[in-house]
Amino acid sequence: MITKIESINHTYNALAYCEKGGEILYTNKCLGTSKDIFLQMKENNAFNDRCSKPTFHIKIRIAPEDKGKLNSQDWIDISKSYAAKIGFQYNPYAIYIHKEGTAMEHIHCVAAKITEKNLAVTDDYTHYKSMDFSREIEEKYNLRKVKRVLETVKNNEVFESSDKRIPPLKEKIFQAITMSDTLEDLEFHLKQRGIKVKIGRGISFTDELNISFRGSKIDRRLSLRGIRKLLSYENQEKQEFITDFKDSNSGNGNEKALSSKAEKKQQDSANPIEYFDSDIVFDSINNFIDENNSNLNDSEDFEKRKKKKKKNRRKI
Repeated sequence: MITKIESINHTYNALAYCEKGGEILYTNKCLGTSKDIFLQMKENNAFNDRCSKPTFHIKIRIAPEDKGKLNSQDWIDISKSYAAKIGFQYNPYAIYIHKEGTAMEHIHCVAAKITEKNLAVTDDYTHYKSMDFSREIEEKYNLRKVKRVLETVKNNEVFESSDKRIPPLKEKIFQAITMSDTLEDLEFHLKQRGIKVKIGRGISFTDELNISFRGSKIDRRLSLRGIRKLLSYENQEKQEFITDFKDSNSGNGNEKALSSKAEKKQQDSANPIEYFDSDIVFDSINNFIDENNSNLNDSEDFEKRKKKKKKNRRKI
């Protein structure tokens, strides 16, 4: 199971997209069409004008081989459990099911973030909460489990362009891919970011300045075939694990580094050692000698003074 969540400010567009692509499964503290639900959520969020993205958009997807294992009531129970996990269980939210009965069956949840106390539900660590939630649901419903071993992945060559317009476009496309399951999802999320998508024999992207780029020109992984591969369940499952693996290792490394620094500092404070810089000492001596030699006759040649300085240094 893969669970994705993002904070958005295009609430009506998200509701309309969910309604168009499937059917409503369950609602909490809201009723009606996508427009009716939007107006109710808007009223709920009106008392907090500091939250720039007052809505959650969540997608929960099962693996293709789990087709038929979950019925409508199971999906409703799962969505309620997830709402409680994130903390919006008392807020208005709507659940829609897409691709029902197929290998791509999944649900969408659009939820208001503003609580009854006019505070926004925090979106801190929602990625990790979602991964934990997925593992719990996999265990409960006997679904395909995400592997907890690092898979060996062949390193593909990545195309790097010198065009300064490409990096921001590339970043937006990959952000949209992380929240997408299908090409239709990708088109929707890119549209919210001001990017148009054209699909024919290949795929191209048009930015806000109406400049079009082939996907493969932006990045070799962004060809039509490459994007379908990135949207596959297997790839999303792998990326979810790799992110979890890297972050957990990074955390352990920071803890060890901080621990070693603290121990070293404690040892240094317990056993203070005085240090001196030999260069500073010799420079001071040379300066003292130069001052004593300042009374030498100006006609004394350079070589004679140099020999005298060396002789004084040997005596010291």
